[in-house]
Amino acid sequence: MPTMQAYSVKRTPRSEFIPIRHMHYHVLVWGDPHAKNELPPLVMMHGWMDVGASFQFTVDALAQDRFVVAPDWRGFGLSDSTASDCYWFPDYLGDLDALIDRTGAHDLAQLRSL
Repeated sequence: MPTMQAYSVKRTPRSEFIPIRHMHYHVLVWGDPHAKNELPPLVMMHGWMDVGASFQFTVDALAQDRFVVAPDWRGFGLSDSTASDCYWFPDYLGDLDALIDRTGAHDLAQLRSL
């Protein structure tokens, strides 16, 4: 039986906590938002019951280095939860708007979700 090799990360993210709308959002960041790059920032949003770290393989597969942000949505991963037991789409959209402002991804041209 062949031996399995452990995955080796090619681009190591920075783990940050950003205050967004009275919560601490956990965000993984790859690249430098101030670096000269022709590619726009890429914000990657996970689906239900997932986390931003799920995008590690995708970021490693990108052809070029670029500024990438992948947060844990509210209530998931290392991001804070609220006192409510449910979240509504306007909550997520408000969080996304604040996230874009806080991370410097103002020239957002590409948004991806799983």
